[in-house]
Amino acid sequence: MALIGDIVESRTHRERQALHDAFEAAVARANAEVPIDDPAVITVGDEFQGVYPTLGAALRASFVVRTELFPRADVRFGLGRGAVTTLDPVRGIHDGPAYWAAREAITVAEDRAQRAQTRTSRTAYVAPDEAPATVAAVRAALDCLDFMVGSMSTTSREILGGLMHGHAQHDVADRVGISPSAVSQRVRRDGIGVALEAMTTLGDLP
Repeated sequence: MALIGDIVESRTHRERQALHDAFEAAVARANAEVPIDDPAVITVGDEFQGVYPTLGAALRASFVVRTELFPRADVRFGLGRGAVTTLDPVRGIHDGPAYWAAREAITVAEDRAQRAQTRTSRTAYVAPDEAPATVAAVRAALDCLDFMVGSMSTTSREILGGLMHGHAQHDVADRVGISPSAVSQRVRRDGIGVALEAMTTLGDLP
């Protein structure tokens, strides 16, 4: 399973070096926390590539990178299933059907984000040899999750990231500067709990 990710509107970011440093840290954390076939590496500009044993593992890596970069920046992702050919093991450059599919997927996510009705789209999945109904179901789930996350406030996104990484609610509350009860209210009101369950379920996909 190939994963390609790139930072949204990175060229207009005011603190490019700080953003790149945060991006490196986010990718490193994903490599440390998620099962990998070939570690994710930053390739050209603000893009990274990685190879994973399952769709779920690739999605978990995307969740880690995205939440780690909140609220500094957002990231779009393309996931592709298929064979992978390693062109440069040192620099982590790959090719093959999985990467062609992932490249197509990230273009799909970018194109959908340009349309008003799907402006929160950040993640797409392409698997030419998989049952169309299965691909459609995964895409629908990702669309809904992207909408939920994209509709959250900065504080709620930070809470989502903290809880996803296993931090207790009172620790998350200290980090974002609100009370634990306010965190609990946001988990219920803003759909953070639903988003966490969706991320867990998607992260277990084969």
